[in-house]
Amino acid sequence: MTSPAAVAQSRLLAYSPLGFLRGHDDVLMEHLREQILESSDATLLRFGSRAHCWLRRLDWDSRFFGYPVFRLEFAQTGAGWDGIRELADTLRAMQHEVAREHGPAYVFGEIPAEDIDVLQALGVAGFRLVETRVTYFLDDVAHFDWTPRYGVRTATTEDIPDLRRIGREARNVYDRYHADPFFGDAIADEYLATYAEESAKGFADLVLVPEEGDGHPPGAFFTAQITRPPTCPLGMDHSCPLGLTIGRIPLVAVGAERHGWHLRLMAEMTHLFRERSVDVAYMGTQLTNRAVIHNSEKLGYRFGRATHVFAMTPAEVELPVRTP
Repeated sequence: MTSPAAVAQSRLLAYSPLGFLRGHDDVLMEHLREQILESSDATLLRFGSRAHCWLRRLDWDSRFFGYPVFRLEFAQTGAGWDGIRELADTLRAMQHEVAREHGPAYVFGEIPAEDIDVLQALGVAGFRLVETRVTYFLDDVAHFDWTPRYGVRTATTEDIPDLRRIGREARNVYDRYHADPFFGDAIADEYLATYAEESAKGFADLVLVPEEGDGHPPGAFFTAQITRPPTCPLGMDHSCPLGLTIGRIPLVAVGAERHGWHLRLMAEMTHLFRERSVDVAYMGTQLTNRAVIHNSEKLGYRFGRATHVFAMTPAEVELPVRTP
């Protein structure tokens, strides 16, 4: 069995959210080693002896839903059917341990499409597929020159009621909250509405909305986070050697009354990234979201990576489903 320190480099790179960047492989793989394989972070839990998996408790999500929420950060096993069965055994043991130590809990993981053995082990262990995601990126933001331009402004706290409304109403049945029957539409809607509100309160670095001058509320929004060196775009508390200013678009919602504004807001957000000297911009969406993929490619963004989101709840535990 390969030791954790000797995990294949290609697998480490596949798990990096920025693994699509070329010329930074060593730095990105070292991030994964430090964040997971060599981490002493108390929020990161390791399970298994022959095959291994790592879980991280998400505090914000746990507070929102009212029970512990864990993200599967990484898994490793040998190749072939023996490795799949060993990892499935580890994942089942993890379920029992989480239920015993934490009571009701929810576990999900975003697994790169390249990691076939882990994906199959998740299925054997009883995890359910809830979403397939793709990442699109632009690595020459400095040369972005899309025209025409559109009227936009940054959102204020006065926009929060409309941001919450759009977060609820612009429902995407394929995002992982709406696609997972465990949550139900009402809770999924409330989660995204709350995320939009917190973004306007400072969770995001920027929330961009239309400015039509028609007297109506915004009806659409894009959120963004920008990290500049030496801040780490992958959340590590160190002076990041990556050396890139990264712009990420975490959440987007466009109401029916602002049809066509996805392209416009994405274009204007990319213009703002250029003005703020962003080197690389990226965003994720569902593989099923053909309109967003079309707009991304139209604006010069390129395919970066594909992942599958799986989820489970411990078999012996019935979770108290949160009500909005």
